[in-house]
Amino acid sequence: MKKVGIPRALLYYKYYPFWKTFLEGLECKVVVSDRTTKKTLQNGVKYSVDETCLSVKIFCGHILDLMQKEVDYLFIPRIQSVEKKCFVCTKFLGLHDIVRNCIPHLRDETILTPNIDVARRTLYQSMFATGWKLRKNPIRIHSAYLRAKEKQQSFERGCSLSKTPSGIVQLIETGQIAKTEKKGNLNIAVIGHPYNVYDDFVNMKTIEKLDEMGVNVLTHEMVAKKESYRIAQEISNDIYWSYQKEMLGASFYFLKMGVDGIIFIVSFPCGPDSLVVEYAKMHLKGKVPVLFLVLDEHQGEAGITTRLESFIDLIRIKKKK
Repeated sequence: MKKVGIPRALLYYKYYPFWKTFLEGLECKVVVSDRTTKKTLQNGVKYSVDETCLSVKIFCGHILDLMQKEVDYLFIPRIQSVEKKCFVCTKFLGLHDIVRNCIPHLRDETILTPNIDVARRTLYQSMFATGWKLRKNPIRIHSAYLRAKEKQQSFERGCSLSKTPSGIVQLIETGQIAKTEKKGNLNIAVIGHPYNVYDDFVNMKTIEKLDEMGVNVLTHEMVAKKESYRIAQEISNDIYWSYQKEMLGASFYFLKMGVDGIIFIVSFPCGPDSLVVEYAKMHLKGKVPVLFLVLDEHQGEAGITTRLESFIDLIRIKKKK
């Protein structure tokens, strides 16, 4: 049985149910890298160029972790677009090349790279081409794709029903919706890419800290994707990044719901995020308290904690007036 390694980073938090189901349908054993640690980051920084964002440096660290697990293949999709007339951050397009050129002793033939660009080919075509490298059986590949698509749809429905971030993490990893309830008296939306929001090491336990402060945390995965897109479209027709559109639409969805505050989590130096967050900041000003957390490898946990405590204290004071 072929072992395929999936890094626990970047779009793992968005598409893992699809990838895992597809690969297992081809009789592969899926191996996931360990959770992010300080060592993961240090290894990633060592083998990355300075200009890459924090998320890519951590991704490289997870690749090194999988190489130690002696997997047969590394699953590193090359993604240009997931919807027509829109794009994703260029790091997803060049991820395969970044990893291949930065990490030594990595052979091209050990990397599985679906070329996902819905403007040129369907997702089915991209996954079929990758599946053919693993198992030259068109019927099995077709069946694996259909099951994976169904699993992903189920996962996305489950996210919109989840009540806590920990419930979504459990849904990603096990496919089961956790029976968790909201307990806090404040509702705060935490908006950011899932690889920043759900990785406790990256965000320095931001979600855990908010939970301890009596906060109900809402994330943009809890909003149906179509609803996020619809709201984002109403706000601006000029946003061409799919994932940033989800973030922007969800933030205004939560605003209409009457959340007590919004926290944006951004990894430095992400260009698309910086532009969209500034756009959101301009439109949310005066409507709801907003906090911006910019993460990099030099950020200290104490600084994050202080800013979160101050933000929550200000909101509580405002609610008492």
